Amino acid sequence: MRRWGKDDKFHRKMDNIHEAVIKTLCYRDLFDYPLEEEELIRFLIEASANPLAVRRALAQLIAEGKVEEENGYFLLPGRGEIAGERMRKLKIHKEKYAKAHKLAQLLKNIPWVKAVFLTGALAASNAEEDDDIDFLIITDENRVWVTRLLSYLLFIVLRAKRKPGVDKAPDMVCLNMFLSEKTLKIPDNEQNLFTAHEVALSHPLWAKDYFHLRFLGENPWVREHLPNIKLPRVKIKAQENGGIPVRFGRFLLTLLDIMVYKIQLYYMRKRRTREIVERDRILFHPIDLSHKILSAYRVKLYSIQHSSPNFSVKESSDGKKA
Repeated sequence: MRRWGKDDKFHRKMDNIHEAVIKTLCYRDLFDYPLEEEELIRFLIEASANPLAVRRALAQLIAEGKVEEENGYFLLPGRGEIAGERMRKLKIHKEKYAKAHKLAQLLKNIPWVKAVFLTGALAASNAEEDDDIDFLIITDENRVWVTRLLSYLLFIVLRAKRKPGVDKAPDMVCLNMFLSEKTLKIPDNEQNLFTAHEVALSHPLWAKDYFHLRFLGENPWVREHLPNIKLPRVKIKAQENGGIPVRFGRFLLTLLDIMVYKIQLYYMRKRRTREIVERDRILFHPIDLSHKILSAYRVKLYSIQHSSPNFSVKESSDGKKA
């Protein structure tokens, strides 16, 4: 019986890295987004590898014609045009990011708001000119609904809030995600490759008490899909109780939050579709983008793997064959 030696283990590891590179480029190709070397290493799918190993894998894959490089970006064969697209979007990103940063600072005036994250295409540096600005707002416990009310009023007054039902709202703020400090962890049934990218790509525009690090630290499962992502460990000091006036003020705010929550539930009773509406978590996503993207990813990866005998079909991160 043959025994596996060091060379066999090395080649098997390199094969895994080769496949991880293809998976990573395949996933980003769905968004017409090529990757720089550093980005590819960081977002490598389902394989932990050091930069040298990834560079070796890239060199071999390029030599075999399975990966191409264009203007410093790595991409799938025949997709050179998306390198130019990414360069075009860099200017768009800079302009939109400046606007998003300015608007996010206004929410610092709400004392119980802990952080504001940029999400979506703009967070991934992949926005178009007519895209809106997606915010994820993190609050104290029992404050998401009153925060939603105040932030809506604020951006309506500033004429900076996206209107419901509008397909294109350039530079308008989309307030579709609110989390309290108690709901930072993504629930088990929502953890997949898509949400792992969403968490890893979310960008803090500002944060108090290291909440930008805590959001990542509360979601260690991300490394099951993206093993090279570095997750911090941050301990947050417990909130001080304060005196009687402070505690009474918090009590009144909690009552207000409950009242706003119930009013909003009543208003939405005939309009709800796929939205997640909870006491400490609001996610307004009528379309299940996660399912759509992961289905397209499996189809594309299956096609690529079966077009070459050197790539085998393995179980993907969600337990299904890719």
